[in-house]
Amino acid sequence: MDFRLADMPEAGSFFLTSSSWDLAESLTGLAGVLDGVGGAALCQLRLELVEFATLSGTQVSYRRPVVEVEGRAVAGPRGFALAA
Repeated sequence: MDFRLADMPEAGSFFLTSSSWDLAESLTGLAGVLDGVGGAALCQLRLELVEFATLSGTQVSYRRPVVEVEGRAVAGPRGFALAA
């Protein structure tokens, strides 16, 4: 997934790689939402803390990436479309 920081587009593009099955499953729905925006989208990318105990009592915690579409990106300084 390619993205730029909305508050600092001059930093260039970044690429997110994740082995999270949750993210892989959500990308199908995300693609449809992004298509509906009709152009560059302003999104929120965050790492959500997941914690649980296995049946054997082992505590597990990890961060899973979550992408939420907030709407269409607006033109920023120097004409860049701002997206995150």
